[in-house]
Amino acid sequence: MDKKTLKITYGAMIVALFGVLLLINRQTGGMFQGILLYILPIPMVAYGARYGWKASIAAWAAATFISIFVSTPTTIIYAACEAFLGMVLGTCIYHKKDMTRSLLLIMFLCVISELFNAVIITALSGQSLSMYVKEMQEGMNQSMELMSKYMGSDPRMESQISLMKSMMSDAFIARILLVSMAFGGAVQGFIIYEVSLLILRRLHIAVPKPKPVALYTPPSWTAYLGIVTFMLYNYTFAKPFENEVVQSVAQVAGIVGVMYLMCFGVIAVTLLVQVYITRVKLVVGIMGFLSLFMMPQLVLILGIFYVAGQLHRFLLRKLGYEVQELSDKRMG
Repeated sequence: MDKKTLKITYGAMIVALFGVLLLINRQTGGMFQGILLYILPIPMVAYGARYGWKASIAAWAAATFISIFVSTPTTIIYAACEAFLGMVLGTCIYHKKDMTRSLLLIMFLCVISELFNAVIITALSGQSLSMYVKEMQEGMNQSMELMSKYMGSDPRMESQISLMKSMMSDAFIARILLVSMAFGGAVQGFIIYEVSLLILRRLHIAVPKPKPVALYTPPSWTAYLGIVTFMLYNYTFAKPFENEVVQSVAQVAGIVGVMYLMCFGVIAVTLLVQVYITRVKLVVGIMGFLSLFMMPQLVLILGIFYVAGQLHRFLLRKLGYEVQELSDKRMG
């Protein structure tokens, strides 16, 4: 079998596998949709890693087309996004791109996909993000009322519940909802990356060895873009836009910028722990994870200095890395 025929045959198998997964999800009433979000990109990763982006575009278009016939309207959007993520990761592997950058790119795309899918699917279903916020708010208030009922008339408990109710504003709930979606998207991207590499190695497809994430130098201009989106994010809660779509898009852009800066802020925390406290990987990982929840504002500030300032160079120098070329890479 010649190479062109093999490419077409392999692509047809990939598209067929993609369609079968969607059909199984439809026949089971969406029971496995949560799991499919991690599995659907993998066929396209395998194809992209073998044949590159030019051939993958046709396979992606065919997979998106077949999803129209074997899935529900809302699932079509998810399927197209997941196949696109797989194509991007597979193309990065085919062209032997830096795997650390590829990981960060996939996590970033997953965050955007998760947030924008939520906005699009909400709009298609005739609802809005504010409706979900009110539903969550009502559910939390009912839970606290039940807690107050069963805990009795303890003045301290009643004061704590009153304080929690006062915090459950629309803006606060919307922040929780958006942040949870973004965090879930980042975790999804990491799992897709790890599972894809595991399967590709089983298929004997060459995968470039990833470099330590600390050696990745993001462009400095992205820090200023992140600051702008962070300001936009806060503006949407102070003075919401009248148009619901514009409001949702602005909030999505803002939370993506915040997550981007906080991601590098956590990396900065782990490097600081290695420099001044310990290099035990378990302790470093735990402290980096806890910092995201215990001091998010500090993590955000560290992320800005890490990307746009000299903090990255300083920490790498302390750890003994060669940093003489970092300034040149930063401008790229």
